Amino acid sequence: MKFVQILAALLYCMMASAAHAFDASGGAITQPQATQNGAVIFVHSGTRTTPPSCGASYPTRWAIDASTPQGQSQLSVLLTAYSLHKSISIHGTGTCSIWGDTETVAILLVNE
Repeated sequence: MKFVQILAALLYCMMASAAHAFDASGGAITQPQATQNGAVIFVHSGTRTTPPSCGASYPTRWAIDASTPQGQSQLSVLLTAYSLHKSISIHGTGTCSIWGDTETVAILLVNE
């Protein structure tokens, strides 16, 4: 388990460059919603960097595509953190490819 957390942290650091600095850290998950097309949308209470222009109207809202295996993995982490009342940190893609006005999640990290 510790190995997975270290690996996730390393991946997070590698992806967190200035060109992809769409991040939110140390916040709670609220208002999870699932849509009929597989999009899962949730609000994050953590501190975040400037959102991309497509997500500026809802800067604390994030989206996951649960219709894909990758999105299902992210959803599993999200729901586990939510049910355990753990805070999470998020690295976004800088796009709103899943839900037009909500930034897409690239990486979710559960904080200890």
